[in-house]
Amino acid sequence: MKVIDEKIQSFVNSLYNLFPDWDSSLKDTIASLLIQSKSGDLYLPITDDNTIDKLKTYFPFVIEKAGKESRLYLKKSHSEKIKFETLLNAFLTHKTNQKKNTQISSDQITKIVSDLETESKITLAKEQRETIRDVITSNFRVIAGGPGTGKTTVVSFLLMAIDRLQLLPSVERIALVAPTGRAAQRLTESIQRNLERFAENPSESSSFRGQTIHNLLKINPTTNQAKFGEKRTLPYDLIIMDETSMVDLKLMNLFFSAIHFDTHIILLGDPNQLPSVGQGEVLTDLITTLKNKKEFLSELKSNHRFSNDSEFSVFAEVVKQSFDESNETKSFPKPNLITKTELHLGKDFVWIQGDKKTKQTKGNHPEILDWNLESMVPFLWEEWYLHTANKTANLNWEPNALKDPKNKLMFESIINEYRCLTILRNGYFGIESIQNQILSYAKKQITNPKNETNLKYRQLSKSFYFEGMPIIIQSNDQMRKLFNGDIGLVVSIHSELRAVFSIEDRLYSFALDTLPDHEPAFFLTIHKSQGSEYKSILLYLPPLTALDVDPENNLSILNRRILYTAITRAKERVILLGDFQTWEFGLQSFRKRYTGIQIS
Repeated sequence: MKVIDEKIQSFVNSLYNLFPDWDSSLKDTIASLLIQSKSGDLYLPITDDNTIDKLKTYFPFVIEKAGKESRLYLKKSHSEKIKFETLLNAFLTHKTNQKKNTQISSDQITKIVSDLETESKITLAKEQRETIRDVITSNFRVIAGGPGTGKTTVVSFLLMAIDRLQLLPSVERIALVAPTGRAAQRLTESIQRNLERFAENPSESSSFRGQTIHNLLKINPTTNQAKFGEKRTLPYDLIIMDETSMVDLKLMNLFFSAIHFDTHIILLGDPNQLPSVGQGEVLTDLITTLKNKKEFLSELKSNHRFSNDSEFSVFAEVVKQSFDESNETKSFPKPNLITKTELHLGKDFVWIQGDKKTKQTKGNHPEILDWNLESMVPFLWEEWYLHTANKTANLNWEPNALKDPKNKLMFESIINEYRCLTILRNGYFGIESIQNQILSYAKKQITNPKNETNLKYRQLSKSFYFEGMPIIIQSNDQMRKLFNGDIGLVVSIHSELRAVFSIEDRLYSFALDTLPDHEPAFFLTIHKSQGSEYKSILLYLPPLTALDVDPENNLSILNRRILYTAITRAKERVILLGDFQTWEFGLQSFRKRYTGIQIS
């Protein structure tokens, strides 16, 4: 067996030395468990009775029987599983026994929601109205839905409806939370923006502020100990959590340990997006449990982001449906194969031919030409990045202009017009390498005396900046409300290059040398883009040989779910380029994580 992590290899070798009676199959089993644990699984299915008998006697492992299947857990993972099952069982039992709010009639809620639709000029789907009713009349709800199904719109209407029923807690008793600072900021902005549409806002609506789950629980980054827990529950009457799919098992256990069971809890998320970086698949397990119980779950299925008859949305829907089916080979709609000169012909789901000869692809496709990075970088510069730079340079970014709502809209238009995504972070085909090549090319173009871009630029220490350059924050700065994942633009203000970011629906500028850790945002990893939306998405697929793939266990970072997440960031268009074999391999690679979570 190939162990792809050196630390895992070293650990397994040390165990093998400690227990010389272990045969190679036992060593491989432990290596597989460690690899799958690192990939998010809680257990490894095992069938060899000899292996099971040997591992039963060793402390770090737990064997659990589920029907005919034996499941091998690390003891720590098994403890987190049992804790989650216990906490969730107690929580759901309490919520089931709680009386529904029968003082409020469905007619009352219907009338209020109808008035809110008129005021906001937003027409809700039937499923959204039903969700609002169900959330108001019970103290717990999971709202599951894909991109563009209006989850945060529902939350905004919900807050307004509860306020008009005079049941809304004071702002300091409401918590808006998400796994990351950027996701919390997006939740804040979305809710505040939606609330502005109503003629009468909830009292102190502008005070709604999102925060990370870590900050909510006051988790010490050094000790990983939480201030709030079983002995000190969170002081909130209403907690709304967004991007729940990104929450791992350990963090969710800390959350459930710290909430008072009388607190109104609303969890939002898309179970089909990428799961948490850490272990578990909490949202999926929650949804499975609630479906079996036939309560506490609302599913939003109508997409309001993109046209249902666009080619990439048809593709996304087929992929989404495949997540609930068996793992056999699937057939998916294919992108339109085009050349660079055909890019602007209007098709919304395309694969751009490159210049590099590759092997004949399998299936009915003609030979696909791959891209050399040396030819891709100038193409991207001419087609996208230079266009953004020129558009930015032609706008007025003086301090007073930053306060102009029109400039705010223009800023968002530029930031959200397109985003280039890829899979890898490191290596020659990762975004660090690609962005260095793009920046080097841009520098040559902009500083060339014969070049007519007229873009202002600045060399600061080892970093090069130019007007219209997108940058992304890489560490949180709580004081200035800049969070990991925030994207801004370099602009010229009084002939000084500064970085402009949107913070709580307003534009703020910062000196470049005072920013927290940051880098160019020419490309993002798909993981980093999760939860965002852009008018167009360009997805670059690196060569399959650049990725660690494990066809036997489907543990590669490349899989159907990561491609689905990338595609559904787009509102109007998806552009693909790179290695077609990588695309096809990813679409055929899928399985849900092994968690073993069971709630009675």
